[in-house]
Amino acid sequence: MWSAGLLAVMGMSVGCAHSEEKQARHQAEKMGEAVAEKARFADQVVLLNQGQIAMGQLALSKSNNPEVRRFARELIREHQRNQADLEALARTKAFSLAVLDLGWEQRGVGGAGFEGAQKGIEKGAGRYDKKLDKQVDAFIERRDQLAGLSGSEFDRAFLDEVRKEQKQGGKLVEEGLDKYRDDATLAVFLSRTAPVLNSHEQRAESLKGSLGE
Repeated sequence: MWSAGLLAVMGMSVGCAHSEEKQARHQAEKMGEAVAEKARFADQVVLLNQGQIAMGQLALSKSNNPEVRRFARELIREHQRNQADLEALARTKAFSLAVLDLGWEQRGVGGAGFEGAQKGIEKGAGRYDKKLDKQVDAFIERRDQLAGLSGSEFDRAFLDEVRKEQKQGGKLVEEGLDKYRDDATLAVFLSRTAPVLNSHEQRAESLKGSLGE
Protein backbone atom coordinates (compact mmCIF):
# COMPACT_ATOMS: atom_id res chain seq x y z
CA MET A 1 0.00 0.00 0.00
CA TRP A 2 2.87 2.34 0.85
CA SER A 3 4.39 1.68 -2.58
CA ALA A 4 1.08 2.19 -4.32
CA GLY A 5 0.56 5.46 -2.44
CA LEU A 6 4.06 6.62 -3.32
CA LEU A 7 3.48 5.82 -6.99
CA ALA A 8 0.19 7.70 -6.89
CA VAL A 9 1.88 10.74 -5.36
CA MET A 10 4.68 10.51 -7.92
CA GLY A 11 2.09 10.26 -10.69
CA MET A 12 0.36 13.38 -9.40
CA SER A 13 3.71 15.21 -9.23
CA VAL A 14 4.54 14.27 -12.78
CA GLY A 15 1.05 15.31 -13.89
CA CYS A 16 1.36 18.67 -12.12
CA ALA A 17 4.83 19.25 -13.57
CA HIS A 18 3.55 18.46 -17.04
CA SER A 19 0.62 20.81 -16.55
CA GLU A 20 2.90 23.60 -15.30
CA GLU A 21 5.28 23.06 -18.21
CA LYS A 22 2.39 23.18 -20.67
CA GLN A 23 1.07 26.36 -19.07
CA ALA A 24 4.53 27.97 -19.12
CA ARG A 25 4.91 27.05 -22.80
CA HIS A 26 1.49 28.53 -23.55
CA GLN A 27 2.44 31.74 -21.73
CA ALA A 28 5.71 31.95 -23.68
CA GLU A 29 3.81 31.56 -26.95
CA LYS A 30 1.40 34.31 -25.92
CA MET A 31 4.31 36.59 -25.05
CA GLY A 32 5.89 35.78 -28.41
CA GLU A 33 2.68 36.62 -30.22
CA ALA A 34 2.44 39.92 -28.34
CA VAL A 35 6.02 40.86 -29.24
CA ALA A 36 5.44 39.92 -32.89
CA GLU A 37 2.19 41.88 -33.03
CA LYS A 38 3.89 44.98 -31.64
CA ALA A 39 6.82 44.60 -34.04
CA ARG A 40 4.42 44.28 -36.98
CA PHE A 41 2.64 47.42 -35.87
CA ALA A 42 6.01 49.19 -35.73
CA ASP A 43 6.73 47.94 -39.26
CA GLN A 44 3.68 49.87 -40.45
CA VAL A 45 5.24 53.02 -39.01
CA VAL A 46 8.50 52.11 -40.81
CA LEU A 47 6.54 51.82 -44.06
CA LEU A 48 5.03 55.26 -43.46
CA ASN A 49 8.38 56.86 -42.60
CA GLN A 50 10.34 55.33 -45.46
CA GLY A 51 7.54 56.04 -47.92
CA GLN A 52 7.39 59.71 -46.98
CA ILE A 53 11.17 60.03 -47.09
CA ALA A 54 11.13 58.51 -50.60
CA MET A 55 8.33 60.86 -51.68
CA GLY A 56 10.25 63.84 -50.36
CA GLN A 57 13.36 62.77 -52.25
CA LEU A 58 11.33 62.32 -55.42
CA ALA A 59 9.87 65.83 -55.03
CA LEU A 60 13.35 67.30 -54.68
CA SER A 61 14.34 65.67 -57.96
CA LYS A 62 11.15 66.59 -59.84
CA SER A 63 9.68 69.85 -58.49
CA ASN A 64 10.81 73.37 -59.33
CA ASN A 65 8.37 74.99 -56.90
CA PRO A 66 10.35 76.46 -53.96
CA GLU A 67 7.52 75.91 -51.45
CA VAL A 68 7.01 72.31 -52.51
CA ARG A 69 10.77 71.70 -52.29
CA ARG A 70 10.90 73.29 -48.84
CA PHE A 71 8.06 71.04 -47.70
CA ALA A 72 9.81 68.00 -49.23
CA ARG A 73 12.96 68.73 -47.21
CA GLU A 74 10.85 69.09 -44.06
CA LEU A 75 9.11 65.81 -44.83
CA ILE A 76 12.43 64.00 -45.22
CA ARG A 77 13.97 65.53 -42.10
CA GLU A 78 11.05 64.85 -39.76
CA HIS A 79 10.38 61.31 -40.96
CA GLN A 80 14.09 60.47 -40.69
CA ARG A 81 14.00 61.75 -37.12
CA ASN A 82 10.86 59.73 -36.39
CA GLN A 83 12.45 56.62 -37.89
CA ALA A 84 15.56 57.07 -35.72
CA ASP A 85 13.36 57.37 -32.63
CA LEU A 86 11.43 54.24 -33.66
CA GLU A 87 14.65 52.27 -34.15
CA ALA A 88 15.87 53.34 -30.70
CA LEU A 89 12.56 52.25 -29.20
CA ALA A 90 12.72 48.88 -31.00
CA ARG A 91 16.15 48.24 -29.48
CA THR A 92 14.74 48.73 -25.97
CA LYS A 93 11.90 46.32 -26.80
CA ALA A 94 14.30 43.67 -28.15
CA PHE A 95 12.76 43.33 -31.60
CA SER A 96 14.00 44.31 -35.03
CA LEU A 97 12.16 46.23 -37.69
CA ALA A 98 11.48 45.49 -41.34
CA VAL A 99 14.22 46.88 -43.57
CA LEU A 100 12.66 48.88 -46.39
CA ASP A 101 14.35 50.88 -49.12
CA LEU A 102 11.64 52.71 -51.04
CA GLY A 103 13.73 55.40 -52.71
CA TRP A 104 13.58 56.21 -56.39
CA GLU A 105 14.63 53.23 -58.52
CA GLN A 106 14.92 51.10 -55.39
CA ARG A 107 12.91 48.08 -54.40
CA GLY A 108 14.00 46.58 -51.13
CA VAL A 109 12.17 44.64 -48.48
CA GLY A 110 13.75 42.77 -45.61
CA GLY A 111 11.72 40.61 -43.28
CA ALA A 112 11.18 41.73 -39.71
CA GLY A 113 13.07 39.68 -37.15
CA PHE A 114 11.71 39.19 -33.65
CA GLU A 115 13.23 38.10 -30.36
CA GLY A 116 11.27 36.01 -27.86
CA ALA A 117 9.24 32.81 -27.88
CA GLN A 118 9.76 31.52 -31.43
CA LYS A 119 6.58 29.54 -31.88
CA GLY A 120 4.33 32.42 -30.90
CA ILE A 121 6.35 34.84 -32.96
CA GLU A 122 6.16 32.75 -36.13
CA LYS A 123 2.38 32.41 -35.90
CA GLY A 124 0.93 34.37 -38.81
CA ALA A 125 4.35 35.55 -40.02
CA GLY A 126 3.95 34.25 -43.57
CA ARG A 127 0.59 35.94 -43.98
CA TYR A 128 1.97 39.18 -42.58
CA ASP A 129 5.03 39.17 -44.86
CA LYS A 130 2.75 38.81 -47.89
CA LYS A 131 0.68 41.75 -46.66
CA LEU A 132 3.79 43.91 -46.24
CA ASP A 133 5.04 42.91 -49.69
CA LYS A 134 1.71 43.95 -51.20
CA GLN A 135 1.85 47.29 -49.39
CA VAL A 136 5.37 47.92 -50.70
CA ASP A 137 4.33 46.95 -54.24
CA ALA A 138 1.39 49.37 -54.05
CA PHE A 139 3.67 52.16 -52.87
CA ILE A 140 6.22 51.49 -55.63
CA GLU A 141 3.44 51.68 -58.20
CA ARG A 142 2.20 55.02 -56.86
CA ARG A 143 5.75 56.36 -56.67
CA ASP A 144 6.49 55.36 -60.25
CA GLN A 145 3.28 56.97 -61.48
CA LEU A 146 4.25 60.21 -59.75
CA ALA A 147 7.72 60.05 -61.25
CA GLY A 148 6.16 60.11 -64.70
CA LEU A 149 4.58 63.51 -64.05
CA SER A 150 6.20 66.94 -64.24
CA GLY A 151 5.62 70.60 -63.40
CA SER A 152 2.51 71.63 -61.49
CA GLU A 153 0.86 68.33 -62.33
CA PHE A 154 3.58 66.55 -60.35
CA ASP A 155 3.36 69.04 -57.49
CA ARG A 156 -0.39 68.57 -57.05
CA ALA A 157 -0.17 64.77 -57.28
CA PHE A 158 2.75 64.71 -54.82
CA LEU A 159 0.94 66.88 -52.27
CA ASP A 160 -2.24 64.84 -52.62
CA GLU A 161 -0.30 61.61 -52.06
CA VAL A 162 1.43 63.03 -48.99
CA ARG A 163 -1.85 64.32 -47.55
CA LYS A 164 -3.49 60.90 -47.94
CA GLU A 165 -0.53 59.04 -46.42
CA GLN A 166 -0.25 61.42 -43.47
CA LYS A 167 -3.97 61.05 -42.78
CA GLN A 168 -3.70 57.27 -42.96
CA GLY A 169 -0.66 57.43 -40.70
CA GLY A 170 -2.63 59.46 -38.21
CA LYS A 171 -5.27 56.73 -38.04
CA LEU A 172 -2.54 54.13 -37.51
CA VAL A 173 -1.13 56.17 -34.62
CA GLU A 174 -4.58 56.54 -33.05
CA GLU A 175 -5.07 52.79 -33.20
CA GLY A 176 -1.66 52.26 -31.63
CA LEU A 177 -2.34 54.72 -28.82
CA ASP A 178 -5.55 52.87 -28.02
CA LYS A 179 -4.10 49.36 -28.29
CA TYR A 180 -0.75 49.98 -26.60
CA ARG A 181 -1.71 52.59 -24.00
CA ASP A 182 -0.22 50.35 -21.28
CA ASP A 183 3.20 50.50 -22.98
CA ALA A 184 4.51 53.82 -21.71
CA THR A 185 7.49 54.20 -24.06
CA LEU A 186 5.53 53.27 -27.18
CA ALA A 187 2.66 55.55 -26.13
CA VAL A 188 5.06 58.48 -25.70
CA PHE A 189 6.58 57.84 -29.13
CA LEU A 190 3.15 57.72 -30.76
CA SER A 191 1.93 60.82 -28.93
CA ARG A 192 4.95 62.70 -30.34
CA THR A 193 4.33 61.31 -33.82
CA ALA A 194 0.65 62.31 -34.02
CA PRO A 195 1.09 66.12 -34.21
CA VAL A 196 3.86 65.77 -36.82
CA LEU A 197 1.57 63.78 -39.11
CA ASN A 198 -1.29 66.20 -38.56
CA SER A 199 0.96 69.15 -39.37
CA HIS A 200 2.18 67.52 -42.59
CA GLU A 201 -1.36 66.67 -43.64
CA GLN A 202 -2.50 70.28 -43.17
CA ARG A 203 0.61 71.67 -44.84
CA ALA A 204 0.14 69.46 -47.91
CA GLU A 205 -3.49 70.46 -48.19
CA SER A 206 -2.67 74.16 -47.84
CA LEU A 207 0.10 74.01 -50.42
CA LYS A 208 -2.07 72.16 -52.90
CA GLY A 209 -4.76 74.83 -52.50
CA SER A 210 -2.22 77.56 -53.21
CA LEU A 211 -1.22 75.90 -56.51
CA GLY A 212 -4.72 76.26 -57.96
CA GLU A 213 -6.02 74.10 -60.80
